[in-house]
Amino acid sequence: MKKNYFNRKNNQFLMKLILILTISSALIFSEAIAQQNSGVKEPSQMSKYEFLAMASKSDSLTAVVNMFFRKRKSATTSGLIVGGSGILIGLVVTSANAADQVLGLVGGVLTGQMPEEKNDPGGEIALLGLAAGTAIVTVGRSKYTKNNLYKILSEYQETKKIPSKFASKLLPRDFSFFSN
Repeated sequence: MKKNYFNRKNNQFLMKLILILTISSALIFSEAIAQQNSGVKEPSQMSKYEFLAMASKSDSLTAVVNMFFRKRKSATTSGLIVGGSGILIGLVVTSANAADQVLGLVGGVLTGQMPEEKNDPGGEIALLGLAAGTAIVTVGRSKYTKNNLYKILSEYQETKKIPSKFASKLLPRDFSFFSN
């Protein structure tokens, strides 16, 4: 009877081992295929310098790439400033209310009257600031996505035109290859 138990246990172990080896082999195989097809990169995964390499034949396209990345950086910076300011103001308001409550408690102990509790708006202020910062980043970056930029660069090859809504936003500094 013992021998049969060990055989069943060994069979279960072997089945689990075979399953693990099959899954790991499939993962290795899929990774190998993905590396073979990695010549084509998703636009959302491309860097600024890869877009600049695509646009290197045209000063106008170089300016569009620089403008897109400038606008994306500006939206991110603005969102961080608004969100960080909201959090900072919320902390200051909370600290001021906490200090006021401590003074009220000390005064209450001395006079024998307990102060009434006040609603602390610091958390709401911080949450509103964080939400506003997130909205600014989302809206600002949604206009200037890497997929839109890729589409403009691809269409330029056929039309030799930059859409007017983007061309009107170009600045002289965008025409430099090394522009931020």
